[in-house]
Amino acid sequence: MEDRRATGAPRQAQDPSWLAREGELVGMVLWAVGITTLAWLPDTRVCSPRYPPMFVVLKLVAAWLWLLVGVQGWQRWARRPPQDP
Repeated sequence: MEDRRATGAPRQAQDPSWLAREGELVGMVLWAVGITTLAWLPDTRVCSPRYPPMFVVLKLVAAWLWLLVGVQGWQRWARRPPQDP
């Protein structure tokens, strides 16, 4: 990979809000992983739940979060410019 500073080539402008968008996606993935882990604890026999319907709700929330992560990932993939071979 060549050093663009040496050739004086201009840098490609980057949208300043990219960090916020990436942080939002990473945060959503972390929440989804955490809630999924909590929701599946009774199925692993690690704990016996006092309120089993709560874990059903956690599974629904985890599924919803994973759906949102998938939608955001799909939108990011669709917005990518085509790569030159």
